[in-house]
Amino acid sequence: MEVISIIGILIALAIVVLGSLKGLNLIILSSVAAFIVAATGGVGLIDGYTTYLSGVAGSITSMFPIFLGGQLLGCFLEATGLTESIANSIIKKFGTKMIVIAVFVVSWILVFCGINVFVIIFTVYPLACAFFKVGDIPRSLIPACVLGACVSQQVLPGVTTTANLLSTEAFNIAAGAGPVTGIVCSVFLFVANGYYLYRQGEKARKNGEHFVPLPGENFEVDLNKKGLPHPLLVIPPIAAVLIALNVFNIPGYASLYIGAVVAMIMFWKRLGGFKCIVKVLNKSAKSSQAVIATCAIIGFSGIVFTAVPGYSLLLAGLEKISGGNPYIFAFVAVAVIAAVSGSATGGVKFVLNSFSQKLLDMGGNPASLVRVICTSSLTFDSLPHNSAVVLTLEACNVSHKEGYKHIFVTTVVNTTIATIIAIIFSMIGIR
Repeated sequence: MEVISIIGILIALAIVVLGSLKGLNLIILSSVAAFIVAATGGVGLIDGYTTYLSGVAGSITSMFPIFLGGQLLGCFLEATGLTESIANSIIKKFGTKMIVIAVFVVSWILVFCGINVFVIIFTVYPLACAFFKVGDIPRSLIPACVLGACVSQQVLPGVTTTANLLSTEAFNIAAGAGPVTGIVCSVFLFVANGYYLYRQGEKARKNGEHFVPLPGENFEVDLNKKGLPHPLLVIPPIAAVLIALNVFNIPGYASLYIGAVVAMIMFWKRLGGFKCIVKVLNKSAKSSQAVIATCAIIGFSGIVFTAVPGYSLLLAGLEKISGGNPYIFAFVAVAVIAAVSGSATGGVKFVLNSFSQKLLDMGGNPASLVRVICTSSLTFDSLPHNSAVVLTLEACNVSHKEGYKHIFVTTVVNTTIATIIAIIFSMIGIR
């Protein structure tokens, strides 16, 4: 039965991956995959699907407030023109050769604010196209700029990313735990991804590649545009979030709400008063619906790793590979589950729910475990069926063939190196 169950899991995973490549909705794909896993796992279609739905519901309960808070803050920053102001400032100071880096840095800042990748995509894309047009850089690099920035920042301690909040809450430690490991890994990813993207932009220029507008696109940029807020005005909303989270220990989602309120008050007149504020609020609420697709995939991983016989076989394999080392176990477990579910959050949430106590019993330090889990979640989650990968490529009008190679380097190769760094630091006692 275990062998049949494993075969069913592999078939279900193949359907999710191939279906996502063909543009099928992840909610539908995860439901079909859940039925296949239930049927081959011998748990019964009804019981199996109930497990799937329970996983979806539980994920929505824990994740939706964080998503919504990030969307609120992101939409306010976009509406004020701060993102455009920051990008303009970078390019005016360093020249058009730094256009790729400008888009990368803007995306990084938005992630730092706790804004979800689904919001960042739609916030940054028009801006990125306008600047890439100026620099005559092919749009195939835009998805990697966004996603590479996301992973570069998500391993930092003390931030409101979902992985950090879920992990620190599970081990009952401060959001800023493991500062040295987190900062070193984040700096490595920022430099490695930024350098790779910059070099690829220069390579594209030398190879005679160009930015090609699509029919109906009319992206323009004005580096001397008047009336934009000063880029440093982004500091107060960010500071409000970080102080609320790390000084007053306010929950992550509530800290994001506080940052959004600060931005709203600061830019009330610029936003156009109550009517425009309502539009921003409605946009953020609509954007937050993307969390459902992520939770659907997490529900699929839940049935895979809890309800079917193949789970015990996979667990035994994880323990054998780790050799009893809690950090290697955490890395392998999170990476495998994130790969299956196509979700970093899915990998983190499942491992925390299933193995948090086991990892402590194996001798793992809570702060070190948090940093290893955060970096591990960013390794194999971004395979072609990952919801953020699919949505980013679609939003940027870039095919998997054109853009995924850059995503793979920035979100799989470099994050795996960062995870190895985190594991080494953890094993020698550096927190």
